[in-house]
Amino acid sequence: MILFFNEDRAYLSWVAHHRQGFVLDGRRKPKLSQLVLHRATCPAIKSAPSRRFHWTAGAKLKACALDREQLAAWVAEKTAAPLAQCAACRPDSDEAVTLGIHPSRLGREILDYVLDAAVIHLEHEYPPYRLTVGDIAACFAKTPGQLAAAIRRLVDEGLVACDGPVRGTGEFLSRRIILPTVAAMRTLPAFQDDSEANLAVELAKLQATG
Repeated sequence: MILFFNEDRAYLSWVAHHRQGFVLDGRRKPKLSQLVLHRATCPAIKSAPSRRFHWTAGAKLKACALDREQLAAWVAEKTAAPLAQCAACRPDSDEAVTLGIHPSRLGREILDYVLDAAVIHLEHEYPPYRLTVGDIAACFAKTPGQLAAAIRRLVDEGLVACDGPVRGTGEFLSRRIILPTVAAMRTLPAFQDDSEANLAVELAKLQATG
């Protein structure tokens, strides 16, 4: 288990790279309270309502772990308050919940990962954005070829863009850079009120650093 205090960048990086994990959201001051358990893929603990929103600042608490029972045990040790479960992502269920707009579970997870990477790069100083099919495949412990069909569908639906055709296997496909589109960015609360022109400018920043 890891606790994040005033470390938004590290926290967002953790949830982006530990998609099978769990996040305990609550307050730590003046005492532990308002504790809710989420899956690491839940939009409630990673999709900010505004660009200036802070996830771990002040009295806010984020505790993360790959084992949900570890977080539950920590809460039981530290407080007598009941641990609430997020009704949207249902972390207490052994069956993962698909959140979002894409009917394919794998496609939804890929899109979430691409959006996570984009937001981190837009909101924080970070190395150049170069999220490739190979990077995504490594995150999901799959080969680029196994992701090709899901990525092609995301491209066809206008949710991600690729710097070349998504076909074939091996190194050629692995090097393809994947970017979210304006339509995909609009699924995030922090970007819903932005104009299409502003969103296009933001996405152009990612392409410029690639």
